[in-house]
Amino acid sequence: MKKTTTRDKIINSAFKLFYEKGFNATSIDDILKDASLNKGSLYHVFKGKKELLLTVIEEKIAKNLEEKYKGIKDAQNPLQFLKEKLLSTDNFDFKHGCALNNLVQEMSPADKDVAKALQKIYVALEHTYYLSLRDLVMSEDKKIALSKMMLATVEGAIMAAKSAQNKEPFLEIVQQLFKMIK
Repeated sequence: MKKTTTRDKIINSAFKLFYEKGFNATSIDDILKDASLNKGSLYHVFKGKKELLLTVIEEKIAKNLEEKYKGIKDAQNPLQFLKEKLLSTDNFDFKHGCALNNLVQEMSPADKDVAKALQKIYVALEHTYYLSLRDLVMSEDKKIALSKMMLATVEGAIMAAKSAQNKEPFLEIVQQLFKMIK
């Protein structure tokens, strides 16, 4: 079993707190307290809070999404694969919404580097949705447009579920999305 390093503790605590409270509402002290570390620990690993945020985006958010959808390229029916992944809501937290979307809303207008890192994940997600359309008979342009619309719909569905504080709106919207695609 891999020992959890100070760096891992900081990243895990930062991810959790940025997700639950937001980046701006989370202090360095909050992160260190959650990670059970002393004051100087963070600055031995990261230059500051922004560098930590960029690491969280790359190593937690991007990697979590890559892991979730990694089988889509080899899936027998990629559209069904995507549908099943989305409707399997065990790992969704509808109280706090989407970690990616939350950070996009809070941080994209405030910092170009963060906006660029978040946009990179959105482009990767659009590509994942595009891959799910591989077996549909339509032009590449329509597949690209549909993949963007699908992602926007799913993110909106997560937002609706967050607003309602339950998964029902999400499930309803996602099921309707896939009915419309068929």
